Amino acid sequence: MNDIAGTYEKTGYLNKHYKFFHLKDSDNREFDYHYHDFDKIIYFMGGKADYMIEGKKFLLEPYDFIFVNRNEIHKPMVDFSAPYERMILYIDHGFIEKYTDDAYDLTECFKRTFKEKTNIVRFPAVVTRQLYETLRRMEENDNDNAYAGELYGEILFLEFMVQMNRACLENEFAYHQTAKYNKKIIDIIQFINENLSEELSIDSLSEKFYMSKYHMMRQFKEETGYSIHQYTLEKRILAAKSMLLNGIPATVAAMECGFKDYSTFARAFKKKSGSIPSKIK
Repeated sequence: MNDIAGTYEKTGYLNKHYKFFHLKDSDNREFDYHYHDFDKIIYFMGGKADYMIEGKKFLLEPYDFIFVNRNEIHKPMVDFSAPYERMILYIDHGFIEKYTDDAYDLTECFKRTFKEKTNIVRFPAVVTRQLYETLRRMEENDNDNAYAGELYGEILFLEFMVQMNRACLENEFAYHQTAKYNKKIIDIIQFINENLSEELSIDSLSEKFYMSKYHMMRQFKEETGYSIHQYTLEKRILAAKSMLLNGIPATVAAMECGFKDYSTFARAFKKKSGSIPSKIK
């Protein structure tokens, strides 16, 4: 895949409620833009790296936590003059969403970072140590193959999510606006995501944001790595898939997500997802 050409893909896998990784890379390589249908929390342990998420370049420091919401297009940008080390949690959004009532909501940490318009959280050292210790225990449990290890791992995962949500709620100054970005391009990205059912042609966007269309297209590509058309199509298909999973008929999902007719939607959906809309359950 060539991210310079503005293409990107769904990657990763998740066949249980969470998946834990501890990775340390030293070999020089380029990461591609990609997205997941699950949420992700990254604990950045060391190295020299920034993180691109939806057109924003976040400047990282060791011990930062990075929140990547499902379907957000992202990639790390790594300087391999130092090893790139991190712990990663893939998280089934539907699972933690079940742990929601009037007293608590385990998705609150993701909602809070979205509200603060940042994906980076930087806690005081004592809070970071507590969270790291739980991640370390999760890693040990994964490697032990002990009795009821899978059950205990899930308990540790829930413990971590409780701790993380408490930390996000109790540390109001933890949300770091470390991103570099072109505000005009971020405004366009936000508008696209909030108006997928509307006409989003290059001409209409150019007129709305008072930019020449060629300058707008060039800047969008420079700032995000992909074209306006490709980004819009991908987001429409992701939104339609979410609607299908919630039981909304495919013809309704197609119209609500900005496709002019069902046949166009079905072709685009199959090309991107590998299956026809009626097969999504």
